[in-house]
Amino acid sequence: MTSTYLSARHTLCLGLLFCLPVFAQEETAVTDPKIELQALLREGGTPMMLLMLLSVFATFMVVYYFLTLRINLLMPRAFHMEAAELASRGDSLALSAVCAESGCAGARIVGSAARMLSENPNADFQSLRDALEDEGSRQAAALWQRIHYLLDCAVVAPMLGLLGTVLGMMESFHGLAEDFGSVKPAVLASGVSQALVTTAGGMCVGIVGMVLYAYFRGRVTSLIAQLEERCNLVLQRLYATTHRQQKP
Repeated sequence: MTSTYLSARHTLCLGLLFCLPVFAQEETAVTDPKIELQALLREGGTPMMLLMLLSVFATFMVVYYFLTLRINLLMPRAFHMEAAELASRGDSLALSAVCAESGCAGARIVGSAARMLSENPNADFQSLRDALEDEGSRQAAALWQRIHYLLDCAVVAPMLGLLGTVLGMMESFHGLAEDFGSVKPAVLASGVSQALVTTAGGMCVGIVGMVLYAYFRGRVTSLIAQLEERCNLVLQRLYATTHRQQKP
């Protein structure tokens, strides 16, 4: 039931992001969706096309995040069990080799402490913990950097909308400047339409992007906490077993 709920929520988020440019349409008449989209692109001009490309890029990033930001990929259960078993035996060399073969984020974190202990069996717990936290900070920074691209899209989108607004108003005032006495309503309407459509499109992309970024920010925070807990348990078990074996 939980997986079904998550799947429905993911589908809703992706559907909202795919439909961002259409939200700017103010007409309520039921028409062909392809015609609506073409009308929006035509009225919004170049800024609206850039917003469309930005929303497509953000959609691919969201799909990528849903597929990769999972604890089973950052630290698979099979690796966790094997690492815990080797730590219980105090075999730091085998644990270091297993971490090197795995290559996941959790393996890099645990492997940094395992390598230090294998090279220096007399290393104290604080030194091992420092090594683990240093590598953990690097892996956490990589996760934050991964979702930062979505925040960039959310920030750039309103700026593109503002650019379309300025261009649309420039087009309208240019028509006024050319012939103030006989201004054609179509000239003014075209510029104002571009201004309104791009502004609405930019705000829609930015708002949805910020909401999704907030969701993934919470998800990354939770993943980092779980990763830290699992790695610390392996380290504590490894150090305790090694310390007992070294006692006469």
